[in-house]
This record gives sequence, structure tokens and C-alpha cells, in this order.
Amino acid sequence: MLVIGHRGAPSLEHENTIPSFKAALKNNVDGLEFDVQYTKDQELVIYHDFNIILNNENFNIADLTLDELQNSNLSYTIPTLKELLAICPKDKIINVEIKSKHIYNTSLIRDILQLLFKNNFQDNIIISSFNPFVLLELKRQTNKFKTGLLWSKDITEKWYVTHYSYKLLKPYSFHADIKYINTEISEWAHSKGMKLFLYTVNTHEQLGLAKEVGADAIFSDYPNILE
Repeated sequence: MLVIGHRGAPSLEHENTIPSFKAALKNNVDGLEFDVQYTKDQELVIYHDFNIILNNENFNIADLTLDELQNSNLSYTIPTLKELLAICPKDKIINVEIKSKHIYNTSLIRDILQLLFKNNFQDNIIISSFNPFVLLELKRQTNKFKTGLLWSKDITEKWYVTHYSYKLLKPYSFHADIKYINTEISEWAHSKGMKLFLYTVNTHEQLGLAKEVGADAIFSDYPNILE
């Protein structure tokens, strides 16, 4: 079972930062996972939430420029996708999760793909999203990358978060919430030819469940969770 650093190694460094990803690599993870979204000036930044608190005010990432984000009073630095790709090894799985509030986001996908191609990342990349329409648009633009369908039964998820999307997408991997995984779902995913990746596996109990259902990989905040 492979261990993929969930936003790097948040148990060691602030999530989705260069120090976090370097810490994960130093601890010999099999891959890295991170979130990519647009700023106001359409720069690709590594950040999970759509909003951020600056000076006790709540802002949308999409309403701030890269300069405003990187010159704020945060205790950490938000990196760009370009900066992160510069330290990503080509012999590790690199899971790029696309964050988009829009059903389709043609330009966001195009810009991500351009950077991946420019940096010669192809074979080790998995591009994932909860939004099946984003993955469909990705497939419309290129078939050069593996895709991962994110899935959860959490009531806060959007209406389009469903495992039935696999019919249209034929993804390489099915990325399931550890809270809702069971043997039935695991067997279903494998029967459809998909790898089963589970998120976020941070406890020994969750790890035991991941092993029980035959997960191919786990996303974890703890790079040494298998030890």
C-alpha cells in the first residue's frame, strides 16, 4: 500500500507549503498530493480552502492577487504551482487536485496542463477532482494524464459528487473518503478497473480499515504512518 503525502506532511510543517512537501519527501513518501486554484490575477497557487483569513477578515482566494497573498502577514508562504513543480520528483506519484467553484473551468485546466507539459510531467501525474465536469473538460483537452475521481457521502458535498460518474470518466483511480469506505465499495471500485485511494488516513484504526478493504494507496498527514 502506497503512502501519499496529503498536502505534503501537515503533521510536520504547515500544509500545502514548500517545507511541508520537502518534509514529506525527506520521509520517503510514495507521492505528493496538493490543491491548485486560481488567484484574482489567474496565478496558480497551492491552497486548499476557497477562502482565507487575513487581518481578521475573510477573503476568497479568487478575489486576491498572488502579490497580496504572498506579501500578507501569514506565518507561512503560499507557493505557486510552478514553484512546487520545481521540487517534485518525477519518480513519485504527483496528485494534482483541481479546486474550482465553477462547473467547467476551461482556462484553469488549460493553464495547469501547460505547466505540467512544460515541466515534462506526464507519466507520474494523477489529476483529481470532486467535480466530474472538471475531469470531463480535462479529458476533452488531453488524454495524456491519469485522472482520479474524488468521492464522499458527506452531506456537505455538491450534488454532482457521485461514484456513478465513473461511467463517463473511466478514471484511473477512485479516491474515497475513509469515513464512508467499506468492502462493498472497495470491491466495486476494483471490479471497474480502478485503483482505490483513501483519504485522509491519519489513525491506526483508519489504517487498519484501509488494509482491510484492500486500498492501493492512502493519503495521510503522517508520512511514516506505516512504520
